[in-house]
Amino acid sequence: MTEPSGTSADAMNIHLSSADPALVGNDALLAAVFAGSGDCIKILDLDGRLQFMSEGGRRVMEVDDFAALKGCPWPDFWTNEGNLAAQQAVEDVRNGKSARFLGPANTARGNPKYWDVRVMPILGPDGKPTHLLSISTDITEQKEAELALRESEVRLKLALAAADTGVWQCDVVNGKFANLKGDDRAISLLGFTPGESSGFETFLTRVAHEDRSRVGLAAAQALGTEGDGILDVEYRICSDDSLERWVHARAQALPSSVGKRLIGTVRDITQRKESEARQAVLSGELQHRIKNSLAMVSAIASQTLKGDDIVERRQAFTGRLEALAHAHDMLTTTVWESAAIQTVIETALTPHMSGTDRFVLDGVHLELSAKQSVSLSLTVHELATNAAKYGAMSVPGGKVHICWGFHAGDDGEQQFKFVWKEHGGPQVKQPERLGFGSRMITRVLAADFKGEVGVDYAADGVVCTLTSPASVVRVPRRK
Repeated sequence: MTEPSGTSADAMNIHLSSADPALVGNDALLAAVFAGSGDCIKILDLDGRLQFMSEGGRRVMEVDDFAALKGCPWPDFWTNEGNLAAQQAVEDVRNGKSARFLGPANTARGNPKYWDVRVMPILGPDGKPTHLLSISTDITEQKEAELALRESEVRLKLALAAADTGVWQCDVVNGKFANLKGDDRAISLLGFTPGESSGFETFLTRVAHEDRSRVGLAAAQALGTEGDGILDVEYRICSDDSLERWVHARAQALPSSVGKRLIGTVRDITQRKESEARQAVLSGELQHRIKNSLAMVSAIASQTLKGDDIVERRQAFTGRLEALAHAHDMLTTTVWESAAIQTVIETALTPHMSGTDRFVLDGVHLELSAKQSVSLSLTVHELATNAAKYGAMSVPGGKVHICWGFHAGDDGEQQFKFVWKEHGGPQVKQPERLGFGSRMITRVLAADFKGEVGVDYAADGVVCTLTSPASVVRVPRRK
C-alpha cells in the first residue's frame, strides 16, 4: 500500500482506493457527500475569504445566491466575540493548526442559529496550508435546550430560596441508607455544616430521640413494596447547643443502579410549629373563658328562672347551653377552623345515644366551617330533644335516620343535602306555634349554609331537610 504523502487529499485517496480504485477522483462522490451533509462545509482562502460552500451548507445557511457571498470575509458573518473567535481561527489555521469554537450567527435570511465550528488547514504538496476548510454544525436546538435547562435550574433555585427549602438525596442499598448529600441549605437543615461528612446514621443521632421512630417508620413505608414511594415526615433536629429546630422532609423513592434513591426537599417549619403551639395555648385559654362564661350564664339563668311553672323552659335553656358548650369543645381541637360533620352530629346526640342504636347515621366524609358546625350542632340538639319528648325517641322502637351527601339539583348543579327523618314514633301533629328551636333551624341553619331548610310534620315522623350549594360545605380537610 502506498504511504500517505502528507496531504489530506492524498490520505483520502488512499482510503478511497482501498475501498474501490474507481472512487478515486470521483467528482460525483464528492458532490454527493457535500449535498447530503447537514453541516455547512466551506472553503476559505488564506485570508479567510469565502470561496466555496457545499450544497447542504447553502441549505442550512438559507443561501439563495452564493455568488453574492463569494469572496466575502468569513469572520464578518460573526459578531462580537464570535467575530474575534473566527479571526483567531483563521490565524491559527494559516499557521498549520486546527481551531474550534462555538457561537451564534444568523443565516443569509437573518434567522438566528447557534453553531459548532471546526476549522482545519488544507495542505498543498509542500505540506503548507493552501486553503482553510470550515465545517459548521447547527446546534441551535441543543443550545436552546441547554438554555431552557439552565433557566429552569435558576427558577428552581429562586423558588427554593424563597421557600427556604433545600434539596437532598441519598441511596438505599440493601435496606441501608448511604451517600446522603444535598445543597448547603439542605445540609444545614439536616443538622450538618456544609462540607462536613453527612452520613445517614450520623443524621439520625441529631434527630430528637422521641422523633426517631417516626422518621424510621416514614422511611420504611416510603420504601416498602405496598407504599406509594413518598416520604413525608416532620421531626426535630437538635443542634450542638441543644436548641431544637422543626424540619419537614418530603421525598420520592426512585429506582437506581444501586437499589433505590430518595430525592426530596427539606425546609424549616420551626416558626409554624411555634405559632401552632401559641395558638393552642390561646385557644385553650379562650375555651376556658368561654366555659366560665357559659357556667355563669347557666347559674344566672337557674337563679332567675325559678319556679315550678317554668321547669320545662329552664331545662330547655340549660340543654341549649350544654349543646353550645359541647360544640365549642369540639371546635377547640381544630383551633376553630373546621370539624367533621359526623363528629358534629355525634357530639350533639351524645346525651341521647347512651346504650342505644336508635340513631342511624349515613353520609360522606366532609368538614364544616366553625359557624356551620355550631349551627348544625344546635339544630341536631333541638331535633333530638323534640324527638325524645314528642317524637320517635319518646316510645320504644322509634328510630331516627340521619343522612347527608351530594346530589344534582333541578338546575343540574351539585347540591349538599342533609336529612333528619323520624319513624316508628307516635303520630305527629303540626305545632300550633313555632318555638325558638324551630325558628333557629329554619333561619340560622339556612343562613349559615346559604341554603334552605324545610320541616315536614308528616304523620309517620318529622322530616327536616337542609339543601345548599355543594361548594358551601366543601371545606378542605385540615393537614
